[in-house]
Amino acid sequence: MVEAASGNKLMQLIDANLVVKGLAPMPDIRVRTKYWMRIGGMFVVFFIFCQLLVTFAVIPIWLYRGVLFCMSLLWPYVVIGMMPASVDPSMPPMYRFIRKWIPQTQWCWAIGYVVWFVFHVSTTAGTLSGNLGHFFPIIALHAVAGIGLIGLLFWLHDLALRLDLHTAAHQCNLVAILMATWGVVVFVLPWKHFAAANLSAEQGAIMWWVYIVLLMLPWLWVLHLFARALFEFASYSGWSLRHEQGLVGRHDRIRKKAEAFDKEH
Repeated sequence: MVEAASGNKLMQLIDANLVVKGLAPMPDIRVRTKYWMRIGGMFVVFFIFCQLLVTFAVIPIWLYRGVLFCMSLLWPYVVIGMMPASVDPSMPPMYRFIRKWIPQTQWCWAIGYVVWFVFHVSTTAGTLSGNLGHFFPIIALHAVAGIGLIGLLFWLHDLALRLDLHTAAHQCNLVAILMATWGVVVFVLPWKHFAAANLSAEQGAIMWWVYIVLLMLPWLWVLHLFARALFEFASYSGWSLRHEQGLVGRHDRIRKKAEAFDKEH
């Protein structure tokens, strides 16, 4: 009896949040997605670029963190732009809840850096280039932000399905799964090329290439897939708007050309 009741509750939860019928038609959000998804994709591309620079020691780690802090101040607004409230009636209740809370979690990126700087870097215990793992609050705050980012990807996956963007939906779903698995590995492992300074030259070189080939290259591919999904949203919206604009007055243009052709012949 207990198992049957649990099964019924699970099915009710699925029916109420995933297999939902009678949702409102998807509103026209093409203009918004055309611009905000492209901005989001550009953010991700720039983040990839910064990660490449710091990975190959082109820029110092303190500069990298400063750039990320500046980006984290703008990123929540980008997320809000990518998640219009007008689609709530067209989404299951669970995704409506996600849309309201995801942007709030993205502030944890910036808050984490502020807390880290005020309570750790400003003391004798830390420096701008120090290991973030030595200060637990920033790890906890960034973990919350990371969970929110995964939630954003699942929300985008559902949005893409409702817009018939199956490629973008597949990419968002794959990135969400990889961020929840491989992303955690990248997040928690203290493998940084500057951390190999205490090793011998040969050991440090081996450690660095293991870090690059086995850890960072797959991670950068995941981020690249995320950017592609966002650009897919933007490209579809832009193409659809151009196609619609091209249809305006099309019959009149055809009629005028036909009349001109008849006059010539």
